[in-house]
Amino acid sequence: MAIPDRMKYRSGDVERPARGGAVVFWPPPRDGWIAIASVALIYGAHWLYGALISDAAMLLNIGAAVLVGGALLSPRLRNDVLRLKGLAAPAICFGIVISVALWTLTPWTLGGPHPVWAYVGVAFGASTIDKSATTIEIVKLLGLGCIFVVGAATGGRDDRARYAIELTIAAGVIFGIWALVGSSTGSIYQSGGHRLEGHFLNPNTAGTVFAVLLILSVAQLVRALRPPKRNLTHALPSATASLALLVCLLDSASRGAALAFLVASLVYLGLQIASGHLKLGSAIIGSLLGIAALIFVVSIAGEQLIDRIFDSHEASIARLDIWRFHWQTFVDSPLFGYGLGTSETVNKSLLTLSNYDRLWNIRSILNVYLQWLEEAGIIGAAPMFACLALLLATTVRNSLRRHRMAGLLASLIAADAVVMIHGATDFGLEVPSVAAFWAWLLGVQYSLAQGSSNR
Repeated sequence: MAIPDRMKYRSGDVERPARGGAVVFWPPPRDGWIAIASVALIYGAHWLYGALISDAAMLLNIGAAVLVGGALLSPRLRNDVLRLKGLAAPAICFGIVISVALWTLTPWTLGGPHPVWAYVGVAFGASTIDKSATTIEIVKLLGLGCIFVVGAATGGRDDRARYAIELTIAAGVIFGIWALVGSSTGSIYQSGGHRLEGHFLNPNTAGTVFAVLLILSVAQLVRALRPPKRNLTHALPSATASLALLVCLLDSASRGAALAFLVASLVYLGLQIASGHLKLGSAIIGSLLGIAALIFVVSIAGEQLIDRIFDSHEASIARLDIWRFHWQTFVDSPLFGYGLGTSETVNKSLLTLSNYDRLWNIRSILNVYLQWLEEAGIIGAAPMFACLALLLATTVRNSLRRHRMAGLLASLIAADAVVMIHGATDFGLEVPSVAAFWAWLLGVQYSLAQGSSNR
């Protein structure tokens, strides 16, 4: 008698029964090495201070390229990537972004080279004000393209995609407990006072990562508690992981990440209702229970976050001032901007006695969209935004057509919401390991959304 797909768990050519929704880390599914290697690469970059140092970022890019080579050498993984539909338009947009960035390394853009080159006496200038920074950013973008392909290969089979996300959550819990212990004992350097930040050197960046992990973990918990698979024993790992990740998010005291998580939770519920996998009544009851649990945990571990919420007025004024200065800078060079990777240099050039208190110690603009506009201009930023919009639109459309994996896809799209919402008020996406993490998740969900119920 044939075993239904939902009861299969592959390891090589051996099929093993899944344990009713329980988390199973060994044996891995077929070609599960790509998931293990991807998670190890991303968390290795997280641990190396988010790969903020150029050497670490280059190692991350090399690792992504090696994994792409390994995936293409594997017939099954290669076929999983080649079967994907709708990648032509995003790929063209991404190619345009790279081409425009390369173009800015020359003086032959509209308007000619930036005047700074003539000021320092360089005859053969460029549109970008920092050729080295722009070149490095181009390499980073190519690395993100590679990690997206790796994610697409990982998400090519339902069992492999679920395994990858479960592994991601488990690694995140371990990483979070380590960061939480470091925050509590002071053994990890903390630039933001006593807020959890791991090795990201900024608690808001840690907040982005843990908010993403939390929404993924909550979705796993919902899956374990939904009938007919409802099993409290099998739900215990997901419940424990969700609690640990929630505490990590609260200990980061990131207001933007907390808000992004709440909005992402609504996105998750909306997608589940839209796809017919969750009834409105069940969603309301689940939301009320979730809110009650959230209030309980916040009352115990969220004191820092609550204090920072009440102090939001001053922070919002500071951010508005930063955005005002940099918006005017973008308006002064709207077509090609000042070159990828140059926002910190541009910020230093804006320093005056009147704005020194606002601009002197920021590493980015605290708004990824404005930063892209300032660095790449409309000509470079528009195709990047279009690339992401096409990928997300295709993923959402295809996910609503799937009968299986709907919960996992909804959580992945909700994770996108976390990253994009928090990116409007902070610079998490400017951290290479966080950008790589999102690129990988985009690849996983893009591929998974195109699966069939028989795969």
